[in-house]
Amino acid sequence: MNKGIVMEITEKSVIVMRPDGRFQRLARKKRNCEVGEEITYADEGINWRNLSVAGRSAIVAAVVFCLVLFASFQGKLGSQEVVAYISIDINPSVEMGIDIRERVVELHGLNEDGEALIQQVDYKKKPLETVTAGILNRAESMAFSKGEAEIVIASTVIQPDSKISDTLIAEKLRLQVKEYIQTSHPTQVDSYHIASFAAPQEVREVASQNGVSMGKYTVYLNAKSSGAAITLDELKTRSVLSIFKESPEMAQMMAPDRLPTKAAIKQLMEEEKSGELDKRLQERLINREKADTNKGSTISLPDNTAPANEQKSSTVPSGSGKNDNNKDDKDSGNSRTVNARPGSPHSSVVTIPGVVRQADKKDDRDDRDDRRRGNNRDDDDDRNSRSIWDNRNSVEKRLREEAAKRLEEQKKREEEARKKLEELREKAEELKKKQAEEYRKRLEEERKKAEEQRGKDEEKRKEQGNRDENQRKKKDDDDSDSKKEPASGGQSLQNADREPEKVWNGSFTFPIFNPHP
Repeated sequence: MNKGIVMEITEKSVIVMRPDGRFQRLARKKRNCEVGEEITYADEGINWRNLSVAGRSAIVAAVVFCLVLFASFQGKLGSQEVVAYISIDINPSVEMGIDIRERVVELHGLNEDGEALIQQVDYKKKPLETVTAGILNRAESMAFSKGEAEIVIASTVIQPDSKISDTLIAEKLRLQVKEYIQTSHPTQVDSYHIASFAAPQEVREVASQNGVSMGKYTVYLNAKSSGAAITLDELKTRSVLSIFKESPEMAQMMAPDRLPTKAAIKQLMEEEKSGELDKRLQERLINREKADTNKGSTISLPDNTAPANEQKSSTVPSGSGKNDNNKDDKDSGNSRTVNARPGSPHSSVVTIPGVVRQADKKDDRDDRDDRRRGNNRDDDDDRNSRSIWDNRNSVEKRLREEAAKRLEEQKKREEEARKKLEELREKAEELKKKQAEEYRKRLEEERKKAEEQRGKDEEKRKEQGNRDENQRKKKDDDDSDSKKEPASGGQSLQNADREPEKVWNGSFTFPIFNPHP
């Protein structure tokens, strides 16, 4: 039940002022009340019969608008539509799909260990942080039990208009995993390495087609770009930790300060589609093989390290001065190169004193030139790789700075909006108080007027009552006098013999003396 003070009364309605200062019109019905009186009443529903056509149309339009608004926001507020995916590679490898409120609506295992990991994880409509914590707890008895791990976190947004930042999500999960490791393995923090980055949507599509996660496919692209020979089949069955142990350059490639950006990953994907990565990898492998062959193809041995039997067969003792070979030996600088015999512990070419072959010298020069060219090419590739990574790092740094700047601007806008909202609330509160005060004053005036009117009405009623009482008394007196008048006449006749009296108007008698007794 509600209470209100009657402010105005009409033939069909009563206007009351509620305790919050608002006015409300009520149907008068059979209410018997006065202005200034406090009454109680129940809430009245919508009376469709009394509504006009315009009122009914307005209500129907409002209902339709609410339905359309609910339908338009259904996908953003209450649906379970996936707007972003996050993959976590620890071996197990898992992937989560989240909605616009960052609640997990999908959870998949990307390998056998991942399928086993998610069996007892409750994820439906749970926050992303809660599901991640459950995955980390389950992985404690699997990957984390080894005391070391390479953790790769990748995220991508599949609906750009969802206003969710994949970079911020990846960074948030990285901090959560880092905090978990610091808490669970405080003495082994340096043995756990975490890499997190945002990937393009195309990476997830290609990775899903090949049966790997976004993180592992990104590792695959960067490995090929750096000249590391690795296949997708190896990534399916092996952990990132084992791959990085065999290829330290790949581990350095996924260092926190050298992580690829979305633009760099997209460029690598285009090169993979065009075959440029395979061509570059093949060239690097050939150059590396040539360099390794050239390094182990020749060994220069001093005179005292040559085999004894070869020294005897190729060098004449100093006492036999008649041998023509001595002259040739002196002219040639007492050094020649011949092929070593098969099975020699040395390489295929051995430097032996006293034997010189021009073809061998030319081969040596060619080998040195090839090695020099190969080394120069490798140096150029390394410089190009470093330049590419430096560019990627600079781009990533710029993107992070821009993201931080946008986040700061958004916080400022939110703070300004909050201040404006607070000011509006204060103004509304002041206006409400002012209106309530005015209503109270009006109410007080109405009450005073009502009290004065009641006093006047009471005085009028009292005066009217007094007049009525006087009239009643006068009427009673007149009635009593009319009843006494006949009795007075009879008494005068009975006393006629003794003393005559004159009756005048039945009220006064005067004695009359008879001159003749």
